[in-house]
Amino acid sequence: MQLAVCVLVLLLLGIEFAVFGVAACRLFRLSPRGYETAILGFFVYFGMFQVVALPLIFLQRPFHELVFLWLVIAAAINIYALWQGRKELGSLLYKSFAGLWRNRGLLLLAVILLVLFCCFFAALQQYLGWDTSYYVGTVDITVRTDSMYAYDGASGAPVKSLNLRYAISTFYMHSALLCKLTGISGMVLHRYVVGMLCILMHGGILFAIGRQLFPDEEKKALFLTGLVFALHLGFHTNYTVSDFLLVRGYEAKGFCANVVIPAVFYAMLCLWKDRQRREHWFLTFAVCFASVPLSMSALVIVPAMVAIAVLAEWLAEPRWAILWRAFVCILPNVVYMVLYFMYTKGLRITVG
Repeated sequence: MQLAVCVLVLLLLGIEFAVFGVAACRLFRLSPRGYETAILGFFVYFGMFQVVALPLIFLQRPFHELVFLWLVIAAAINIYALWQGRKELGSLLYKSFAGLWRNRGLLLLAVILLVLFCCFFAALQQYLGWDTSYYVGTVDITVRTDSMYAYDGASGAPVKSLNLRYAISTFYMHSALLCKLTGISGMVLHRYVVGMLCILMHGGILFAIGRQLFPDEEKKALFLTGLVFALHLGFHTNYTVSDFLLVRGYEAKGFCANVVIPAVFYAMLCLWKDRQRREHWFLTFAVCFASVPLSMSALVIVPAMVAIAVLAEWLAEPRWAILWRAFVCILPNVVYMVLYFMYTKGLRITVG
């Protein structure tokens, strides 16, 4: 029964990403491709969750208030998307999947089966580490105590102040929210929902990269996606991105390595092809905006990637507007860096 609920949660999350993507496109008058809408919605979803959750964490409000507030806001966004973008939602599946199936049915089926096999393979892996115990412990103790980061995730002991190394990112609070709504334990949810979500989003972004590299060759994009997943199955050490996809994909670092960083690479590819399109700059901002909410490991990596790519583009064709837009994109990470630096210098937010 819990596995069936996990599958349902995955499906509902996929729908929510599409809904949030359509809502953002309608609100800011964007017109991305169908698969780009879902990818954009993924980052908009977690970025919005951070905006809602972080003030409540700093104010040390009860966890159930976050659950209620997020449900209200998510419901409002769903209503807006259904009201303003029902045609886009209705055609999203057909344009992104049905059209691709019609053109590349057998190859698409082979890639889907390979991705599903990777999901099955990841579900069978066993990893016992301090990180996992702390993160899953944080999720479970949040649900049990109706508090957020007021207790240590490893020992369960109360803490005197927020550990901003973890509290700045609301990734695990979102997992706790799903556990609260479904009654599933943190370990089950992370193993069979969060880990699978990492693999599926990784596949979607790989396909998007392939479409950008080969604009008129869907076959090559699918082949690229399948090839990368085949290579992932040949990982050997604990220090590869493959290990953080197939063994530790349910950790925030797994999302940083296999979702956030590839998404930044994809956004930079889009800007390289056409830096004037608003959709590409909005995607870059959305990825940066949600990078820290997804993983604190992205705190410096993401702005560094964007800065290097944009500076290279600026050296090739100096235009100050490019640098200004890039600064706006990485501004959320800069704010988080300043906050974390102040924490290392003694800034404390008292608990209780």
